[in-house]
Amino acid sequence: MSAESDPGAGPGVLPLWREAVGRVFKLVTKPYGERQVTYTLVRSVREPGPDGSFDIDVSCVDIIARVTEGKRTYSNISKEGMLHQEADGWLPPESFGVECPRAEFDKVTEAILAYTNTYLEWVIQDLPEERTASRMPVDVVHLRLSAMEASLVRHSPFLAGDLYFLTPNAIEAGLASIRQEMACAGRSVHLVDAVDPVYVEEKNQAATLLRTKLERARTEATQAVRLVNVESGLRIDSLCLALLGRPSATMLNWITANPSEEGVVAGLGLNLSPLEFVRWAHVSGRQVPAAAAAGRNLRDYFRGWNHSYTGPDADGIYPLLKPATD
Repeated sequence: MSAESDPGAGPGVLPLWREAVGRVFKLVTKPYGERQVTYTLVRSVREPGPDGSFDIDVSCVDIIARVTEGKRTYSNISKEGMLHQEADGWLPPESFGVECPRAEFDKVTEAILAYTNTYLEWVIQDLPEERTASRMPVDVVHLRLSAMEASLVRHSPFLAGDLYFLTPNAIEAGLASIRQEMACAGRSVHLVDAVDPVYVEEKNQAATLLRTKLERARTEATQAVRLVNVESGLRIDSLCLALLGRPSATMLNWITANPSEEGVVAGLGLNLSPLEFVRWAHVSGRQVPAAAAAGRNLRDYFRGWNHSYTGPDADGIYPLLKPATD
């Protein structure tokens, strides 16, 4: 490729290219129905020859976005080569667009390389013993997504193939990702000259459906937590009633497993759980003085049938118990 001639420019273009070494230029064009982005990295500038011409060592990446069969597709071309500049030519670095950060160029090239290597590694696995797909059933709460739905959460760490694992953080991350993807899609509409209405409708439907699935999962998770809290509260309230000697669904008994292991067990229906002593309490709610608590034996409060709990004593003192922590 040779540069266009500009007789009035003279040799002043060489210093411009030398200053541009290591810099990246980005050019965005919008042909009909497409969007093309070209990155150009100036790697080095060769010394001029006897005739004053010189070569510019560049790396280029072309990315083209288009709509094909109702879906947005991307293609890319990466290439390296020499750009020849004549002595009387005028092709400044700004001809390749505006300068952009080197980190952006590195991110694009690394993504292309990673995708290419992953895809090639996948397609060359033609032997059954080399295939990594697992047929084991997934025993984690998840959603199975369509390709369009998965594209809405493609950056989420909770996505594996077409499976989206559900946790409280995953649900919130998924809803946030949908909002970001739809906002990005809305901005992209203004960057092209033609928009496929079928693709737009499919994306809108997928976003609505996935949002509904995630919100339903969040509601179900919240209800499950609420039920656990209610059941725990009922169990604690029932224990308090039993300790006060009032009618309660909780039964308290002294259990002796062996001479060295004995203690109080609370029974609520078919569920049995051990209890541990906290302190002595009074039915009025006031503190029990140390002198009044001295000499009391927890075992003396379980002299009912089958070693059941008999309630507070004649002084209104009873043992305050709580579910054992271990």
